[in-house]
Amino acid sequence: MDNKKHSKKKKGLLSSRFYQVYFAVVAIAVVAIAIFLIWLRGAVADYEVAQPVHAAEEVAALFEEGDWDRIYDLDTSAKDISDGDKALYVQRLTELTDDGDIAWSQAFSGNPDEMKYTVTLDDDKLATFTLVPSGQTTAHGNRLWKLGTITTHVAVEGTEAAGDITVAPYRVKAPEGYTVTVNGRELTQADAMSTGEAIFQADFLPEGIAAPTMTEYAFFSEEGEPVLSAKDASGKEAAVEPDGENRWICNLKEDEDFKSQFSGAVIALAERVAKYTVKDLSRNGIMKDVAGESPAESILKKFSNDWAPPHKTATVTDAKVTDFHVLSDDCFTCHVEFTFTLRTRRGNDYVYPTSYTFCIVKRKGAGKLYNINFN
Repeated sequence: MDNKKHSKKKKGLLSSRFYQVYFAVVAIAVVAIAIFLIWLRGAVADYEVAQPVHAAEEVAALFEEGDWDRIYDLDTSAKDISDGDKALYVQRLTELTDDGDIAWSQAFSGNPDEMKYTVTLDDDKLATFTLVPSGQTTAHGNRLWKLGTITTHVAVEGTEAAGDITVAPYRVKAPEGYTVTVNGRELTQADAMSTGEAIFQADFLPEGIAAPTMTEYAFFSEEGEPVLSAKDASGKEAAVEPDGENRWICNLKEDEDFKSQFSGAVIALAERVAKYTVKDLSRNGIMKDVAGESPAESILKKFSNDWAPPHKTATVTDAKVTDFHVLSDDCFTCHVEFTFTLRTRRGNDYVYPTSYTFCIVKRKGAGKLYNINFN
């Protein structure tokens, strides 16, 4: 009997100790989680404070609020605008920006230790400013940013007494990496109004393939109508063409050698795609040309090819390939346009001007359609 009582007492003691240890561990875990959440909240807040956008917002606010007196002290181009006369600078910029819409955005900078921003007035480039590391860090070691430079892109026109000013009136777009020259002067990132404009729509290219981008420059021409020229990344001349009033564009150069080599295959592929869209080619027939698990596969499988009128023949004529660009050893893009004619049994023709944009990749040594735009 005594042994039973002793056994029960022992079990109760063990149970009591178990729960003591259990609740102690739980309490420690709760305290540890609370401490971690406090630390994490502080780390996130610390990281947010260190983001350059906060310093950029402070600088941009000077333009948005028209604080030209303060901007004059920071503007490296102030003397060019007012010959060192602060009052004249403030007056000119105040008049120029009166009732104008001022906006700002981040611009491209090839320097990892510099952030660059563009300020626009009614969509015209007004100024640029940069941020640089301040040399200070937050409690968690994130570096802080400060204003580097401000450069106002305006020009004085007319007589000295008139003192009229204007923002840069001319624009030219060119692919990233191209060199653009205006009246013998090479444009630089300081002239860039915007960068990173994608030539292809998002997700058109396979993952890992860098999409070419365009840079738009704003500039003056003291000599009157500007003379522009451009060179691609390899130093070859690239055409610069009008693109509206006071606007020019230098498009991405075609890869002529590859174009001549593959144009026939591209046109043949376009013809098969066109015939598939009118049920003159089966799904199995077209899928032989398509990369598996690709956007093109999904697009063509879902394509509704009930639109075409009854016809006897479908023919492709006057086909040509343009905008042929090799983006990697395994990927190229191109545009193909042609006349697609459906002839009925009675000899009537339905004529459709047609064009596609292709992205073609190499799979197992053969070219396969990865993506397609019906233009």
